[in-house]
Amino acid sequence: MPVDAASVRSTFFGTSSIHVTDGVTGILVDGFFTRPSLLRIALGRPIAPDPGRISDALSRGGVEHLDALFVAHSHHDHVMDSPEVVKRVGGVLHGSESTVNVGRGTGLGDESMRRISDGDTYVFGNFTVRVLEGVHSPGDRYPGRIDEPLVPPVKASAYRTGGCYSFLFEHPTGTMLVHPSANFVPDKFDGLDVDLLYLGVGALGAQSARFQNDYWRHTVEAIRPGLIIPVHWDHFGRSLDKKPRPMPRVLDDFAKTRELLDRKSAESGIPVRFQRPYETITPFS
Repeated sequence: MPVDAASVRSTFFGTSSIHVTDGVTGILVDGFFTRPSLLRIALGRPIAPDPGRISDALSRGGVEHLDALFVAHSHHDHVMDSPEVVKRVGGVLHGSESTVNVGRGTGLGDESMRRISDGDTYVFGNFTVRVLEGVHSPGDRYPGRIDEPLVPPVKASAYRTGGCYSFLFEHPTGTMLVHPSANFVPDKFDGLDVDLLYLGVGALGAQSARFQNDYWRHTVEAIRPGLIIPVHWDHFGRSLDKKPRPMPRVLDDFAKTRELLDRKSAESGIPVRFQRPYETITPFS
């Protein structure tokens, strides 16, 4: 039976949290819903998953069951809520050894976790997910690994980067690349066939023009997607219940990022659109 492209839906939850489903199989990238305030983090106060915020976000986003959850890297704004999400809606947590140690710290069993490596390929229903290792965006504040189970509440600085990954989703109706961190490995994406690119732009506005051009060349120009949706642009210290805002100017220059995207989109002919938190699209139809 032919697979209907309209069956594939993609929901954005802010930062780089994205739920992809075709109505049968469900996969989540990151799943960060607690979003503790940046002031709390700056003051060095402990943070922990908020069960109420997690449940509310999953309910509002229609996430009732997962087959897999992939974590891009192990900073708190990617991994902190992920083990709790798996406990609630199932699936297997996929990530680096650092991510696995976050899972262990919340009591998630090893049977519910899987360590990933560059080039790994996983099949879930009609979806194939390929792991592509990369590097964190410039200015990584918490580099390193998490070498033992991490038991919250802890300071945000305890959530070390670990491995850093992008994820290529292939489905009979289309292909999307989720690239959360605004950095690149030269030639890494060459030859990929991608319809939709979720493009990380966090801190991109604070980088030099040379870096911005190189980033565009090694991500967007390398794959020539049909559509770009920027991610990791929003202020992830604000609740998802509030209107999204860009990151504070002291951390990034969103105006420069927006100008760059508008200019590059006009030059390349590749459309750029922003997806609102909780907005669901049908990317392949």
